[in-house]
Amino acid sequence: MIGSTPRTFVLECDVCHRPSGPGAYFCASCDVLNIDSERRAYAATRWSRLGAFTLDYLIIWLTAGVGWLIWLAIVAPRGQSPGKSLLGLHIVRADARSAAAGYVWLREFGWDAAIGVVCVGLLVLLGAVASSVGELLLLWFWLTVVFWAFSFLDAAWLLWDRDRQTLHDKVLGTLVVELARQPR
Repeated sequence: MIGSTPRTFVLECDVCHRPSGPGAYFCASCDVLNIDSERRAYAATRWSRLGAFTLDYLIIWLTAGVGWLIWLAIVAPRGQSPGKSLLGLHIVRADARSAAAGYVWLREFGWDAAIGVVCVGLLVLLGAVASSVGELLLLWFWLTVVFWAFSFLDAAWLLWDRDRQTLHDKVLGTLVVELARQPR
């Protein structure tokens, strides 16, 4: 094979027949989920993901969390959060299987709970050295700011990520997709 050029393997999308790029969950051209054998799942847009995030937090605030938890109990078996159900988005695992209800609960509730536990732990540790109630309240304020800043950084991560994943998507191995409508 002297004088021949080496072979280059390019992953080609089965839908649009363009190179989809190595290691990407979604085709760079048509946004189809590469590992979905039925080719019916497409990457959710960045704006719809941010819209679902905003709707989830709006529902949490308007219902003091109770309405959101009840709604999550209803839609989690379908692989959705309340905000995602309003926008028609679905959570799937990185192997293209639909996320089970327990996985959705872990993803939606467990992530923020873990961040909250870390912040409360810091409050307890740092609160032990606070010399007054005022210092403790100031510490609580700044830990709340850190919690919200981390939550918004987590959501904003999808703006520059190739596969539109947030940090918690990467940690838990999930993707958010829109399902193609079936012709009738």
